[in-house]
Amino acid sequence: MPELPEVETIVRELRRAGIEGAAIRALDVNWRGILAEDTPAKFRRAVVGRRIDGVTRRGKFIILNLSGGRYLVVHLRMSGSLALLPDKQPQNRHAHLVLHLSRGRKLVYRDPRKFGRWWLVDSPAALTASLGPEPLGPDFSAAYLARVLAEHHRMIKPLLLDQHVVAGLGNIYTDEALWEARIHPRRLCDTLAPREVSALRRAVRSVLRKAIRNRGTSLGTGQGNYRRPAGQTGRNQQKLRVYHRTGKPCPRCGTPIRRIIVAQRSTHYCPRCQVEHAAPARS
Repeated sequence: MPELPEVETIVRELRRAGIEGAAIRALDVNWRGILAEDTPAKFRRAVVGRRIDGVTRRGKFIILNLSGGRYLVVHLRMSGSLALLPDKQPQNRHAHLVLHLSRGRKLVYRDPRKFGRWWLVDSPAALTASLGPEPLGPDFSAAYLARVLAEHHRMIKPLLLDQHVVAGLGNIYTDEALWEARIHPRRLCDTLAPREVSALRRAVRSVLRKAIRNRGTSLGTGQGNYRRPAGQTGRNQQKLRVYHRTGKPCPRCGTPIRRIIVAQRSTHYCPRCQVEHAAPARS
């Protein structure tokens, strides 16, 4: 579930907690499948003794810059989370990988559904080169979005979820952005007018910035739900306009929010604000 705002929040809070500069003194791999490539022994030998020099993000990937020019890359997938805890604190049964750090702390990777993965690479580009532009960066321009939309005769929601088109968007913020831009999730990309393209770009950036300010979205209280490194939930769930609000009134017009399936994804929208226009015939 973690999308760009949740991953960005994790990165910022790990930096704020002072993880940069910490040495990795030991490493536990409690489930072999969490490693994308290396064996636990090889992974441990390559990581222990290095220092965490930086924490960054690309799309939904978390990147730990290690001393010596190598990188730990983490993808949380559906239920992964990172917790920064005192080293003596007992481990959760879903703690599949633990970095024991200097200063008496540990970075714990938890993942009840076991979909997340860790890589040790010489360059993050090996994993991130195919990603689309960052939606909050300068490359996600109105001109870029207009060109991409014009090139595809497909529904707008699955295109926005395509990480090769734009990095970091997921189900929550795609639904929220489409509502804000008043675009039906099944609209065909190449039917959007220039003003709608501009509105969509503004909406994507607006909902992501709001979610980052609110420290991400936590849905439910289960162990697989998003939590920040110190254990707190996000606050953005209180600000959602359509996502997980089936049957509740649209904040803009009062019409009950509907839930449909688009490209096998649960999708929420307002049937009055987001009209499903018929696509014109293609020339």
